[in-house]
Amino acid sequence: TPERRLRQRYTLSHLAKDVSNQVGRVEPTRDWFPISLISAFSAFADLAHGPESQWGTVSCGCHPNCGVGTALMINKHTKEWAPVPRFLDVPHLVEDIKKITDAARSKNFSNLMMGLALLKNYRPYEAPPSLALIDLWRKFDKSWGLTPNHVKKYGNSGPDRTFEDTKKRREEDPWNFLFIAGMWFQDLFNYDFRRTEMCIIPYATQQGEISFCAYNTGIGWRKIIENMYKNATVAQWYRTHGKHQIYAKGRTVGLESYEHSLTIDSEDAARVRPKEHDIPMTAAEEDRLRRRKALEEAAKVRALYEEMVLKKRQPAVVQIGSVQQIKSATGPALTTTANVGAKDAVKQVEEVAAPAGD
Repeated sequence: TPERRLRQRYTLSHLAKDVSNQVGRVEPTRDWFPISLISAFSAFADLAHGPESQWGTVSCGCHPNCGVGTALMINKHTKEWAPVPRFLDVPHLVEDIKKITDAARSKNFSNLMMGLALLKNYRPYEAPPSLALIDLWRKFDKSWGLTPNHVKKYGNSGPDRTFEDTKKRREEDPWNFLFIAGMWFQDLFNYDFRRTEMCIIPYATQQGEISFCAYNTGIGWRKIIENMYKNATVAQWYRTHGKHQIYAKGRTVGLESYEHSLTIDSEDAARVRPKEHDIPMTAAEEDRLRRRKALEEAAKVRALYEEMVLKKRQPAVVQIGSVQQIKSATGPALTTTANVGAKDAVKQVEEVAAPAGD
């Protein structure tokens, strides 16, 4: 129903607004872009790597409505941060990168033009105070492997990397990219066939190849496939293998030590969602409400069966009534003497009940 959709639907625009409100300094209409925007940078990286490269760069060629995201540049030491689109003009930078890629010049000349494009679209006064332009260029070089000696400078990131490579990449670079994104398939109230057709993630199933979005949304191919080919129900699995421990509803997890370095805001941790009505807000609450109603109906049917078929006498229920019903039944005399003693109340009742003229 429209009411249910308005209560429960959570879109990517909601995500952008809520993250911006929670994190701060993130503008929903400026800092969020389609995930497929990354393909412009991937195409340039393939140009810089050259045709002799064994593998191409990971590219996202999905529909623009597939998902949205934003990136934050964070200093691991000083905790300074800012959204990348705040100090980089991303739309114009992407247009410049597309022109550089289409020009298909040599590797060194393309890297030079890439550096000029960063310089052109860089806003130094909007960046974190300790972020210099050279740091931004190093970050791009490290992420995309643009220069010939990037492995020597930053460490290897390939499948043959070592622990020293990982340590070097993490410790020597003070800046981190934090990517925040959401995907369209999580919106269960909207199904875009055109977007589903352009899904770039295929699932190999017993029924053939099914796209990621069709598998996880829509009519629910995941549930169909899993029910068709499941080995056992949950109850059968528990009977065979036992039930694992469930830590919920305040149950403490048995750990050797509970010490940690996390800083938890007590106000945020104690915050609960205010509930001003009994209308279910999520699918889980709807399921619980349906189960509760089903149990109530089953109890009523059971009571009728015991009374009509088994001839069991049902316990008599005495209806006491509400306070207003008691007041109306006792009359105005007791109502006006609610704050006096019991003897005075009885006396006034007798006076009211006496015949007129006695």
